Amino acid sequence: MDKCIGCHTCSVSCKNVWTSRRGAEYMWWNNVETKPGAGYPLTWEDQERYRGGWEVSGGNLRLKLLKGPGKIRTLANIFFQPNLPTIDDYYEPFTYDYQHLFNAPAGDDQPVARPKSLITGDFMEKIIMGPNWDDDMGGSPLYAANDPNLKGLSESQKEMLTKFHKLFFFYLPRICNHCLNPACVASCPSGAIYKRGEDGIVLIDQDTCRAWRFCVSACPYKKPYYNWANGKSEKCIFCYPRTETGQPNACAHACTGRIRFVGVLFYDADRIEEVAKTPDERLVDVDEGHNPRPERPEVIEERQEAGHRRELIGGQPRTSLAYNPLQEVEIASEPSERSGRCR
Repeated sequence: MDKCIGCHTCSVSCKNVWTSRRGAEYMWWNNVETKPGAGYPLTWEDQERYRGGWEVSGGNLRLKLLKGPGKIRTLANIFFQPNLPTIDDYYEPFTYDYQHLFNAPAGDDQPVARPKSLITGDFMEKIIMGPNWDDDMGGSPLYAANDPNLKGLSESQKEMLTKFHKLFFFYLPRICNHCLNPACVASCPSGAIYKRGEDGIVLIDQDTCRAWRFCVSACPYKKPYYNWANGKSEKCIFCYPRTETGQPNACAHACTGRIRFVGVLFYDADRIEEVAKTPDERLVDVDEGHNPRPERPEVIEERQEAGHRRELIGGQPRTSLAYNPLQEVEIASEPSERSGRCR
């Protein structure tokens, strides 16, 4: 994370490969945000508003979407999702009238390329939002104040974030986390979303999708999107055509800072529910047993007996970096079974 320079090369690469088409203009399967900040879509981390992810209720896991009347509420809202981000929470995608720069008649004033909506085709008076609108402005009162993570801070602490000489921020690159226990999969009424057993990639079957858009609400990271042109939901596919041929996904391949790397992370499938129910203050304790370190001899032996090739098991320095913060520095991860850390 400290190596991310916020250049958005990963975002542009992903955009050019997958979402530069009608209906997908506002989709950014990969995006880079400045934190503290509101993010994209706006305040996507505010689960009181969007009800994304899982919660423990009565000793069992349930979707936050089912909070309240539960299934009755879900059925009542099946044709209208009240917890969806609106286009104002994203932005109205636009282009510019570049031809006017070439075709404008000669005059005293230099011609200007006016912004033009990619949804309506009309000219826009002004641009008011974009996918990285608060880029490098994580400490400003306008954006930092809207970061859901700062709700617990006192007014004096929040004020510190707005003072320029004390300003700090960091870049947060985001794609779909392809969760162990994906809320989008559990929420889809059509059963169109599935997690591949061979590599864990979460995909949407476009033939089965009926655009209920429960996946958009249920995802705590707001990475499924609705394509208004074809009436289907879409999301990051982890560049599976590249993955299947041994190539890194586009965002990792294009990364200037080389902060991304793709590999195998092991987990104990029998403990998924247990870890998902674990209170936040105990996450460090359960993470060690749930995510065994790949360089340990007993883990290597166990994985080889299970049929994994030695070169896939890991144990190299870069692979170990994924485990160090969790198990050596004792920084707790948010359980992917509950809300979606990539595993």
